Amino acid sequence: MTRTAHWTVDSLPANTAVGYTRGDQDAAASAPLTRNSSLLPGRGSSAGGGYSTAHDLLRFIAALRASKVPSGPPAGMGIAGGAPGINAVVEAGLPGGYDLIVLTNLDPPAAERVARLVRGWLGAPD
Repeated sequence: MTRTAHWTVDSLPANTAVGYTRGDQDAAASAPLTRNSSLLPGRGSSAGGGYSTAHDLLRFIAALRASKVPSGPPAGMGIAGGAPGINAVVEAGLPGGYDLIVLTNLDPPAAERVARLVRGWLGAPD
């Protein structure tokens, strides 16, 4: 996983996506989008603020399957989370042998909505 870390906000790598938020979970869909830069933590921690790529997250799933992560979650796990302007879903072992990674630079539940659609197409239980 070479593109996963917790960089400081002022030293993000090139091509890092910028998050956009409507500012509040209950904001109207017509509310304007603004950058989430002022909401980011100074540096990532166990509470969030980490950065990764879909390719690195796929490598993580492969490492779990190969039991290369001591005390790691099972390879069929699902992870979802987000904050203003950031939302992600990682699910492994879906029907047909598929793994699903959805990364968005929008408010939650943007990634969960996409994941729910894909899970439905694959016939996965909700």
